Amino acid sequence: ERAREAMEVGDSCAGTDASFFSSADEASFPWMQNMMEYNPATIAQEMSSMSFYESYEKFGCIRSTMFPSLHALPPLPVLAATAGFILHTPFSFMYHWKYAHRLPPGLARIEHWSRRFDHVFMHVICTCMSYATSGSWNYFLACAMLNADCIYRQFLPEVRPRRNLIRIGLSVIAYTMPILWWGNVILFGKIYAILLICFWLFAGYPIGGWSHSVFHATIALLPPLLMTAACDLSSSRAQIQTAAMCAVLKEEM
Repeated sequence: ERAREAMEVGDSCAGTDASFFSSADEASFPWMQNMMEYNPATIAQEMSSMSFYESYEKFGCIRSTMFPSLHALPPLPVLAATAGFILHTPFSFMYHWKYAHRLPPGLARIEHWSRRFDHVFMHVICTCMSYATSGSWNYFLACAMLNADCIYRQFLPEVRPRRNLIRIGLSVIAYTMPILWWGNVILFGKIYAILLICFWLFAGYPIGGWSHSVFHATIALLPPLLMTAACDLSSSRAQIQTAAMCAVLKEEM
């Protein structure tokens, strides 16, 4: 009974994103059908004698002593969000930690390669987030083209800060619009409350030189909200259900 209840976790954790965005069909995961066809006790008994590959191939469950809490692969939107964070972080850290405070204000700082790469990977994270919030490869490709053009302009001889800021703003709007489209107004409001505070800190510098530090501390509140958006997609439901089922089965083994 607990195993069957676990299969309903996806219904409460994953939303019903609008049909404008394509989503993964649960039938594309063959282990979902296997989970529903077999008795949970039979599955647990069968999995106990299976290899790692066999367990994943038939039921989608991951059995790893190195990652005991990883019961199944995370949904693709969650992986996309994670990839965006991981790819951008080292370049942002490198620019702010090593160069931003050493370079003099003006062109020397604006045109430095480390700042250019920081901006490049801002657009990389925006591209990843467009899939994380929509679950749509079509929407991802459309945003990827926008961000690819923005990345190209980072390598032009002349750096235009105002243009860069506008393009980053448009890229952020592009990856947050799906959240509003499928009706999660509260989550959308939380995200934009943080973004507006960040814009005020970045543009107005209300507390002098500390403003940029507070800006980064504030924007660090975004990742959990974006992860929530990724988990709320209907295209994430199958993997959430699988992980819940595998967690219960692991306790029974």
